[in-house]
Amino acid sequence: MKAAFLALMFLLGCFCSATYAAEPQFISMVSLVADPQRYDGQFVRVIAFLHLEFEGNALYLHKEDYERAILPNGVWISLTDQQKMKAKKISNSYVIVEGLFNSKMKGHMDMWSGSLQEISRIEKWQNYRK
Repeated sequence: MKAAFLALMFLLGCFCSATYAAEPQFISMVSLVADPQRYDGQFVRVIAFLHLEFEGNALYLHKEDYERAILPNGVWISLTDQQKMKAKKISNSYVIVEGLFNSKMKGHMDMWSGSLQEISRIEKWQNYRK
């Protein structure tokens, strides 16, 4: 009985780690904000404009959406304190982010189109044309 329990726990652990080890679905911010329910609970990768501020940590479709406060064109981003410290250096720039999308949690005062949580990657997006 004990061996069966341990085997079950091992398999369960493999399943759980495989869920988060899976490659995120690369989607556009347009798709994410246009149909947030479609991506609810999915591990996604997006490229977006990041802005961090008190009660306003968010990813936007475009820099102009942040500047003009078009909040429905953005998603809230939940970062750990350690992630916030690192991300401050890349705030107000385009980033690539991977995390779990939640269409029900819409950030401070429910102003955004959803949220990215459990962030596993956040880096400045360097791939651009001049």
